[in-house]
Amino acid sequence: MKSRGCSPDIITYNALLNGFCKLGRIDEAFALLKSFRNDDYVIGLQGYSNLIDGLIRAKRISEAEELFWKVFKVGLTPDLVLYTIMIRGLSDAKRVKSALNLLRDMSGRGITPDTQCYNALIKGFCDVGLLDQARSLQLEITQHDQFANTCTYTILVCGLCRNGLLGEAQQIFNDMEKLGCFPSTVTFNALIDGLCKAGKLEEAHLMFYKMEVGKNPSLFLRLSQGADRILDSASLQKMVEKLCESGLILKAYKLLVQLSDSGVVPDIRTYNILIHGLCKAGQINGALKLFEELQLKGLLPDSVTYGTLIDGLQRVDREGEAFKLFEHMNTKGCKPTSSVYKSLMTWSCRRRKISVAFSLWLKYLRSLASQENEGINIVEKYFEKGDLENAVRGLLEMDLKLRDFDSAPYNIWLIGLCQASRVEEAHKIFSILQEFRVNVSAPSCVMLIHGLCHEGKLDEAFEIFLYTKEKGYQLLPRICNNMFQALLCSREKSALAFELLSRMKSMGYNLNAYLQLRTKSLLHHHWNIRETEDMSTG
Repeated sequence: MKSRGCSPDIITYNALLNGFCKLGRIDEAFALLKSFRNDDYVIGLQGYSNLIDGLIRAKRISEAEELFWKVFKVGLTPDLVLYTIMIRGLSDAKRVKSALNLLRDMSGRGITPDTQCYNALIKGFCDVGLLDQARSLQLEITQHDQFANTCTYTILVCGLCRNGLLGEAQQIFNDMEKLGCFPSTVTFNALIDGLCKAGKLEEAHLMFYKMEVGKNPSLFLRLSQGADRILDSASLQKMVEKLCESGLILKAYKLLVQLSDSGVVPDIRTYNILIHGLCKAGQINGALKLFEELQLKGLLPDSVTYGTLIDGLQRVDREGEAFKLFEHMNTKGCKPTSSVYKSLMTWSCRRRKISVAFSLWLKYLRSLASQENEGINIVEKYFEKGDLENAVRGLLEMDLKLRDFDSAPYNIWLIGLCQASRVEEAHKIFSILQEFRVNVSAPSCVMLIHGLCHEGKLDEAFEIFLYTKEKGYQLLPRICNNMFQALLCSREKSALAFELLSRMKSMGYNLNAYLQLRTKSLLHHHWNIRETEDMSTG
């Protein structure tokens, strides 16, 4: 542009800054700014807004705040757009008090906050659980001749559901239409999710149906509560057929138009919420029916849909169908995520099929473009020979090269080996993970402690118990008491119990409340023995 003798104007410079900031290349944006200044470019309010927004997107909130106050120093006054950007950034960073102070500051400077600005702040208060303040801000919107919109109510519904205040969320939802706001798909999803989590599946289904009917409450009541109730697509089809047979074709057509023209239709997330609720309640057939229905409506199941159903089938011991669905998922072009593989691995381990669980993770690694098949094949050969140690070492060396290393598969195998009474191999995995400085989860440690105690390997169990304390894991009193009792029931290892007692005291445990009566009795008994032995030697 410059080489052709065409000088960039302020619009061009701002567009470039905005582009780099939106792409997350904020440092390059600042470098560009320096070069622009050599061309006598003076950054204005829009330029500052672009940079501040870019810093906030990059989670560099302190720098954004510093640049925001610099705007005043250079003689500019932030407008509504810039204030909203900054308020949203502070709210997302959970600095809601600072965001509220900024709202008051803009009002004091004669800049009226709009609904979008309030929404950013209301979301911030909801995210930190300050729901009363969020509701107060919603009421405050009208004082500035503004009106709460669908987004405002959706934020409140989501916040209330997330905090278990389902009744209040339903009340806001019911008030929306009276106030001229129609719920969006996100609003419905939040409330349906809340109802499912509260175990109110019938209400969730009814809400799902209302979502399909849309903005016509009288139609919803007529269809769901009348003599000829329509509760699913089959009964809707029957009603349409009945109307057509009676010569009321126009009426049938209007009914379908009203349903299809509602403006709010269930999306895949809506279906996923309901499918999850049904699977959790053990109603897998209902979940599978919804799975078929969503595809008939032109929606494509995603990895969450498949993963939920696979887990649901496993929960009701329909393992074969779960693996068939897993294969079906691949043929339909829906790539399983690591969470789907880990779900299958967990269930395989529970059924003592460790080799299946191991093969599943190798299959997942083969699906990643970043992994080399040669290395995976070597690991597989180690495992087939029964050389678990070298298999795990080789796998760790590959996995640790990944950008997002996941220790979950190793913890799944460790727990699975314990469940299969292969405690020695589980302990070997624990040692290898320690060697590679990979954290072993608390549930894995608990299973290993239990298995080692059961096999009388108390020294190893004691070491792992100490590991949990070093990691700051808060084990249940039952686990600690079992450990104490196992040590105290072995005369040779009773000294370790007193060492453990001393360590727990130094860590601030209230042992009087923590220890069971039997544990206290055993400790008292061994303490008396120790005193007697000391007196006899003295």
